[in-house]
Amino acid sequence: MLKGSIITVLASTEADALNIAERLGKRVESSIYYKKFGEHIRSILVPQKLLDQAEALSVSSAFYLKMSQITSVEGELALLAEASGLKGVVLPPEDSSAFEKIFKDLSIVSMVSNEFKETDGDVNDKGYVYVDRAFNVKGVGTVVLGFSLTEVRPHDKLIALPMKKEVEVKSIQVLDEDQEGVLPGVRIGFALKNVKIEDIEGVTALVKPNIKLVNSIQGFTKFKWTSDADSVHVVAGGIKTIGKIDGNIITLKDEIPITVGRVILLNLNAKPKSSRVYGYAEVK
Repeated sequence: MLKGSIITVLASTEADALNIAERLGKRVESSIYYKKFGEHIRSILVPQKLLDQAEALSVSSAFYLKMSQITSVEGELALLAEASGLKGVVLPPEDSSAFEKIFKDLSIVSMVSNEFKETDGDVNDKGYVYVDRAFNVKGVGTVVLGFSLTEVRPHDKLIALPMKKEVEVKSIQVLDEDQEGVLPGVRIGFALKNVKIEDIEGVTALVKPNIKLVNSIQGFTKFKWTSDADSVHVVAGGIKTIGKIDGNIITLKDEIPITVGRVILLNLNAKPKSSRVYGYAEVK
């Protein structure tokens, strides 16, 4: 069965991001590049907006961070990469010593490389499928697109979030080819059985029935470069929700799988000259 890696490319300009993506794979979808090595598929994501970048990072196994200069934009991208908890490649400005001095408190300083190099990472089995699109196809029925973050085969029954409706996988496609199953890290298209598109409108994930869901997070790390907040956007394994902060606890508007691991916290209403990347937390 196919397995894969998912890489997010961060850069302050779209041209820089696309240049790296083109060195890693070939564009197939509008914002996704691919490269296949036998039974392994590398997917490269090039999101441009902060919330989209956080969402992509939260399902990724590695990242690239291109820093052509150091401004508040690059600073925010650096914090986003740090918040992800992923391993990656940081391509600094010509004066890399300035980068290392400014960001000396971040672990990504150890990932600086003065030359381009390829990297991949294994996608852990989290027991669910991240969904970014759902639509109806004439003659096929309801179809969802996303990334497998677990092993899935036709006839598997999964729970659609947030509506908690059971669905059955009728068939699986990867790059327009039918598959007998997929392992974690693969861009998928599932045709679903006996479910209408209106039944799963707004679906964010398809979760295996044995995966526990949680609606709160205990403990988080706040970056010193951001302002205080009573609520934050929580980006957890591709799932976006709102979290209310009370002391050291974040109460979530929507339930998320306990298996998501590291989540990224954003404060999109941060004060001027303050980073919108609030911090991160671990779901346990």
